[in-house]
Amino acid sequence: MESQNNQFDSLKDIFKDTKNILEKIDSLKGLQGFFKRLFAWSWIKDDAKKLKSKLENNQDIIGGIRIKFNDLDDLHKLKIENDDLKKEVTTFENTIAAETKKLDDARNQYDTRIANHENRLTKQEEQEEIERDELEAERRVSWQTHESNVSSFIQSECMKYDIKYVGPEDFPDRKKPDNSIIIDEKFVIFDAKSPGDSQDSVAFIQGLNQKAKDQEKYAKMPNVKKDIYLVVPSNLYPDTPKKHYPLGKFEVWIITMEQISVILAHYKKTMDYEKFEGLSQDDKDALIREMGNLEFHLRYKIMVDSVFTKKFLEALKSSKDNLPEEINDEIEKVVTDSKDNVSRKASGKPLSIDSIEQEFNEANLLSQSRGIPTPPIENKSEK
Repeated sequence: MESQNNQFDSLKDIFKDTKNILEKIDSLKGLQGFFKRLFAWSWIKDDAKKLKSKLENNQDIIGGIRIKFNDLDDLHKLKIENDDLKKEVTTFENTIAAETKKLDDARNQYDTRIANHENRLTKQEEQEEIERDELEAERRVSWQTHESNVSSFIQSECMKYDIKYVGPEDFPDRKKPDNSIIIDEKFVIFDAKSPGDSQDSVAFIQGLNQKAKDQEKYAKMPNVKKDIYLVVPSNLYPDTPKKHYPLGKFEVWIITMEQISVILAHYKKTMDYEKFEGLSQDDKDALIREMGNLEFHLRYKIMVDSVFTKKFLEALKSSKDNLPEEINDEIEKVVTDSKDNVSRKASGKPLSIDSIEQEFNEANLLSQSRGIPTPPIENKSEK
């Protein structure tokens, strides 16, 4: 900074000396006489030499000043460029601010829509819960009167078909079913079942399997028919996956009150056939013999078919167990793609060895309950 001040002082001296010389030159115009002018001019020349010497000594300063002036020009250009950049930055900032606002608005709209959707889902779930509770409440009202309604309906239908109805108080055992009728001097049991006060419909349906097994207490009685009916509320019947329980020596059927009329009509028709009206004694005996022979041959055929079915199943399972997995997969593909492959009615899927074995076991249970000597069923836990 001090060096720069010295340079300015030197320039001031030069300017001052230049001014003095110019003033002396102007003063020459007023001098009279040749010698005066000559002497004055020699003084001016001396001052000019001194000024020239100072100028020569200060060329660096002058050159530096020129450079700085040039730098000032460059600085001016930079200032203009800087102003242009500032304008561009301002434009970018304004654009970014506008886009950020759009993004914030879109995010807020999205959050609002999500919140509204969640509210709608919550309200829908709450409404569905209310509807389920109302349906359950309506069901419970019907469940409370289910047993009495079933009893009244059976009594009314028995009067229509001239079938004897037996209530629990008249049943000849300490175990008392809700309702029973007498067919061929044997009791046919209709036990009404509905959920308890603290039980929901799902738990009730899951418990039907055990309730069916519990009917053995009646099936063991010699004067009770082996077909036992559990009458469930009509509004639970569609949700009940299994309607028939073959349990060896007896069978349990899950029905509704509306089906009772059909069942009683069937038993009434059976009773009418068994009277053999219009037949002589010889004709009755001949009919009984023919029916007996037919039943014998049918049972024999069922027994033979069961034996062969078991052997075929064993052969199929042995082939599956002993052949390589790759070959078994190819065989299964051919079986699945075969046009002759009959689908199961229940699932619609092609028959598999497991499904055939399951149906074979169910058929065997039914056959054994009818007294047909079929091959014994092996439990998987015994293998």
